[in-house]
Amino acid sequence: MPRRTTVPNTDGEREMVGSVEVTHHFEEAPGAVAPIRWHYVTAGDPHAPTVLFLHGNPESWRAWEPQFEAFADTYRIIAPDLKGYGQSDKSPGDWRWEATADELLALLDQMGLGRFAIVSHDRGSVLADHLGGTNPHRVACYVRMQQVCHIWRPEWSWQAGYFADPLFGPSLFGDPDYYFRFRLDAMLKNEVPVERLETLKYEMSYPGIADAVIRYYQASTFEKERVDRIRLFPNMRFPVLLLQGDRDDGQPPYYFDHPTLPATACFPDAELQWVEGAGHYTNLEKPEAVTEHVAKFLTAHLPANDRA
Repeated sequence: MPRRTTVPNTDGEREMVGSVEVTHHFEEAPGAVAPIRWHYVTAGDPHAPTVLFLHGNPESWRAWEPQFEAFADTYRIIAPDLKGYGQSDKSPGDWRWEATADELLALLDQMGLGRFAIVSHDRGSVLADHLGGTNPHRVACYVRMQQVCHIWRPEWSWQAGYFADPLFGPSLFGDPDYYFRFRLDAMLKNEVPVERLETLKYEMSYPGIADAVIRYYQASTFEKERVDRIRLFPNMRFPVLLLQGDRDDGQPPYYFDHPTLPATACFPDAELQWVEGAGHYTNLEKPEAVTEHVAKFLTAHLPANDRA
């Protein structure tokens, strides 16, 4: 594979993402076993309503670059690298999703953040389910992308086994080019600019990711963590948007629009929207459509004067 030499950012470093300036932060917050050192970026007015962006696997904060220009004028944006990814902590500890959600909340508390909206994708939505389901008073609204609810067929999610494998898992996550050839490229339903994919490969090249990310899958099974989260859905008394690509092979439409078991019925206040023609990686494949759906939802449920 091509050798990528990563250069970590520094606390307070600023860079331009399109026309928007983002600031890098490194902050240590309480963890389940030991303190967690988080990397996150911020953009926009620090006094505006906050939108917390949580990326999926195998991404980083850069998954949300297309949204920064759209939302930085109206909202305060916080986009962390999830624990184990990018430049965030990769130390051994408690890697159950519920524990990681508590650790992220400890960071948000330390930042003095009160109420916020969440926009999440893939495994970021697993984290968001625990965060919002156990702390509903903190969440104004929630855009939940590409994550199963109550319907699931394990034969379509066979990655759970090889992600957790102590030999194959690290070899997969330790070689971004192989990961993309083996998995991500095959899941894309639309052409994605090469430079976007290369950026994500670079973000996967930070030391420690290969051994860290697999701990999530070793800490629990897909089925157990799904059942754990289903119990939290009724707690989410805030508006929820289920935003799904309609060509995701692993999450077919009937998972969400089943005529007698619609996914929206799992939540007190939810709606379903499709990103037409998109596979699993909606934000890579159809960034403009994702931005349009998210913007409409945030405008309705996170007014500019919502600064609680």
